[in-house]
Amino acid sequence: MPPASTPPATVLSAFNSLISGCALHALTPACFALFRRMRVHVAGVHFDAVTLLTLLPAAPTTVVPQLHALAARTGLASGTTVANCLISVYGRSSAPLARQVFEEMPLASRDLVSWTAVLSAHAQNGLTVDALELYRRMRGHGVEPDALTLVGVLSSCAHLDARVVGLHVDRYVRERIPGFRGNVQLCSALINFHARCGSLPQAQQLFDEMPRKSIVSWTALITGYGMHGHGDMAINLFQRMLSEGLRPDNVAMVALLSACSHAGKYEEGCKYFFAMESTYKLQPTLEHYACMVDLLGRAGHLEEARELISSMPMPADGSVWGALLGACKIHKNVETGEEAFKHVIMLEPSNVGYYVLMANMYTDSGQQDGVARMRAMMTELGLKKEPGVATSNTRGEFTC
Repeated sequence: MPPASTPPATVLSAFNSLISGCALHALTPACFALFRRMRVHVAGVHFDAVTLLTLLPAAPTTVVPQLHALAARTGLASGTTVANCLISVYGRSSAPLARQVFEEMPLASRDLVSWTAVLSAHAQNGLTVDALELYRRMRGHGVEPDALTLVGVLSSCAHLDARVVGLHVDRYVRERIPGFRGNVQLCSALINFHARCGSLPQAQQLFDEMPRKSIVSWTALITGYGMHGHGDMAINLFQRMLSEGLRPDNVAMVALLSACSHAGKYEEGCKYFFAMESTYKLQPTLEHYACMVDLLGRAGHLEEARELISSMPMPADGSVWGALLGACKIHKNVETGEEAFKHVIMLEPSNVGYYVLMANMYTDSGQQDGVARMRAMMTELGLKKEPGVATSNTRGEFTC
């Protein structure tokens, strides 16, 4: 404990330094032990914004609301820096909570960091429409984006195929951010946008012009080629990446396996999947298994796909069983399709696409009683056909 004569400001500074050091070394329990000690045992010393800015990023998700309440009680939550930190921390798991903090900030208190944090929170949590709406609002308030803001915007454009907005951002980057090709994160986001939207020559050109590439840059281009059926290009790019000394990560392997699946590269896909553990020291995840079930299923190896699911070290999720269901539809295998359907609706009972897929399978095999059962199940659950999802016509056939 510090001597009683030590000025409170000095004690606070010392505690903040200790907490910061513990946070830097990921010693979360020590951070909060020091925080409790300061609050309970040291009279006349009160935490400040610096304390919160150190604690919040280190806090477990369940503790963040408690720190938020303390910040609100002491009036610190209304400060721009603390509010921005709360937005970022909430954004890791809950875009709505991040949005709530943002909307409660006075307009005059919002800076570029505030807008970028809330926009990124939505982009990272898959709320891409909301992310682009926030971008529109931000520009309407005259706030100029920086490279980090545009990474979130481009990610949202890529997932929504929002080409008009994405091309506007591309022009903005080229005109307003000099040397952007040296910004690996921003240039990778541009590659991802162009590649996913089918502008593969532009994506390749950007990739070739980058002075330094990360695994994210390579993966973005591999994903783009794979999505658009250029399996050979994706595989060649992957091999080139290896030759330049980069080790693939789990995301790169998902991109590669997906590319093999879309291009019907059965042998290559199997080779890379079984090399994950032995060669690349990567443990296959549910995403990798879903890619493999899709690959095997598309190639007509339904029994092999079923065996792979049985051998998985973790329970199969909806994406795995859904991949098998889709393959059964392609190959008109109603029996295995029914098994896959039984599993997938236990995991995702409100996903209308699976009911429609099964109904289509029954239609193709002339089993109108099966079609009727699917209709009845959808009605009972209150499920309705979404735009773009197959439904039935007046003859009882399910059509797009």
